[in-house]
Amino acid sequence: MKDLTQGSITAHLLRMAGAFQLNMAATTLLSLANIYWLGRLGATAQATVTLAGIPMMLLLSLMPIISVGSGILIAQAVGARDRERANGIFNEAFGCSLIVVAVIGAIVWIGRGTFGAWLSSDPDVAASIARYVRWLVPSLVVQVPIIVLSGALDFTGNVRVGVFAQTCMVVLNAVFTPIFVFGWLGAPRLDVEGAAFATFAAGTLVMTGLVVYSMRGASYLTLAPRTWLARPVLLKDALKIGLPVGIEGAVAATYLLVIAMLLRSFGQDQQAAFGIGQRVFQAVLIPLLALSNATSVLAGQNHGAEREDRVRETLRTSLKLGLLAAPLLVVAIEVFAPAIGGLFSNDAAVTAMAATFLRIVAAGLVPLACAYAVFAVLSGMGNTRSSLYTQIACAALIVTAAALASRLPGFEPSRLWWILVAGNALQALLAWQFARRQFGHRPRQPLGAPASDAAR
Repeated sequence: MKDLTQGSITAHLLRMAGAFQLNMAATTLLSLANIYWLGRLGATAQATVTLAGIPMMLLLSLMPIISVGSGILIAQAVGARDRERANGIFNEAFGCSLIVVAVIGAIVWIGRGTFGAWLSSDPDVAASIARYVRWLVPSLVVQVPIIVLSGALDFTGNVRVGVFAQTCMVVLNAVFTPIFVFGWLGAPRLDVEGAAFATFAAGTLVMTGLVVYSMRGASYLTLAPRTWLARPVLLKDALKIGLPVGIEGAVAATYLLVIAMLLRSFGQDQQAAFGIGQRVFQAVLIPLLALSNATSVLAGQNHGAEREDRVRETLRTSLKLGLLAAPLLVVAIEVFAPAIGGLFSNDAAVTAMAATFLRIVAAGLVPLACAYAVFAVLSGMGNTRSSLYTQIACAALIVTAAALASRLPGFEPSRLWWILVAGNALQALLAWQFARRQFGHRPRQPLGAPASDAAR
């Protein structure tokens, strides 16, 4: 456990954001490594992963309902020096998450054939999706304990365990993927489904290690299966905070799915380019998302300790750091987009389409940096509804505008990418309004006030 209610806020944010960045980079490298190897199998394999991956986000979007809600309450309990409550919340969340993901995963796995036909009108791609999902679902199921365990530890300020677990996951997956995709070292050649099986094997090993670690008596958060679902009131409190986060993830996955469906008429090359561009953009967002996660943990502990002056200073510092990083990321994308796209496809058309996507959506990075900082602080304080309302408004804008644009003569995918940028701008505008509502009515220390000595 790391006490974040004392000391320099800037130092805490940079230290934790650096650790979260390594964690997220490891996860993204895992995704990009899969794209690299699958690119050697052709556009059909890449389209398979793209189309199957977006609906799977709906399954993973259920996890923040439990993990984020419980994590924020854990951070507040740590700030209030209440270890017993922190452990109770942790165990309730872990037990519930296992039950939920097992049930939903079973439903998706059984209906994988129908699932593939629904996602693609191309019979080859549909059949490939069905094969891929056969191991994709189990791979997601074993990752859930990793998400919950490492996430709970992150909210106590202990980010090293999560970084180590994700690093092990990437290394193992990087070794396993080509072995099972191409049948190296005498292993069976599984083609596209080999990537999902490799993730399943790596996740199983890492999950086992984390469970063993968390059952040690010396751990601040101790896994105790006998207490799972023993105090539902704790789970209820976590769900109140986490439910908006889960719905928000589902909303985001839904509008991405709408865009993927609108791209069907442009063929698998455009779908593959969208998949490459979307995953690369997620990698570019890592510094901003890492800063957001660190901001939420820091705000949560200080809110639990009733240090509202440090909560406000956390927001100011997070905004400054985000607005320093975002323009640098924009420049990097504009300069290197074609080269980045070429790393994941040998097809010149796919590479060019992916570069176009990246260069357009890069315009949304600065407003996203502002929105992430505001909503991270509000989430740490237990207010996750503001971010949900904003995501719903943005999704409504994106889906409506995309549907209308698709009916216009000369419709091109680039119009969809500019609509995504407009959604990012709306996020920043609404975030500013929510920040004013939360902090503007307290005259004791307006957002522009100088930082306190303790926060410097």
